[in-house]
Amino acid sequence: MWDRDRIIAAILDSGAFIAERKYVERGGYTVSREPRLFKVLHDDTLVRVVFPTDCAEITEGAVVCITTLFDMRAGENIYGHIICAGPGVNTLLRAKDNPMPPAPPQAPPLGEREVRRLVAWKEASWVQFLTEELDLGAEVASALWIARFWKALDRMFGYGHLVNYDPDAEIAAVQTRVG
Repeated sequence: MWDRDRIIAAILDSGAFIAERKYVERGGYTVSREPRLFKVLHDDTLVRVVFPTDCAEITEGAVVCITTLFDMRAGENIYGHIICAGPGVNTLLRAKDNPMPPAPPQAPPLGEREVRRLVAWKEASWVQFLTEELDLGAEVASALWIARFWKALDRMFGYGHLVNYDPDAEIAAVQTRVG
């Protein structure tokens, strides 16, 4: 049986994660060894684990995290790929007729609906970020976008899957700083 700590250790030691981490580090980011999101998916064999970067100032294409997919039956991390700031998403989130096997964030039909909501959120949040960047400055707008990103990602997975992170508290702290 795979427990959470063993899954995280296996992911961190996997070639897929190491390759993606090295790629991210070339961009000047550091990837946390502690996940920000952890969820056993509805099939009870796949686990989504997402590791944040130290990205503090958002620009389009800034690397926010590495998402991974661990297969408990095979005992291996299937892949790791980056998620970036900006209005776009991974092509596979939009392509419903692609040949890749799906790993929906929730059981059907909720999973598909929540994926569509994340796609829409990324587009809308980028417009909001650009406006807040003008009004509040890059530091504040970035902090708000990052917290809202994690909240939106957690919503996609059905809430309650963030690890040691409270996006609402982060948002409130930023809003308190700016008055």
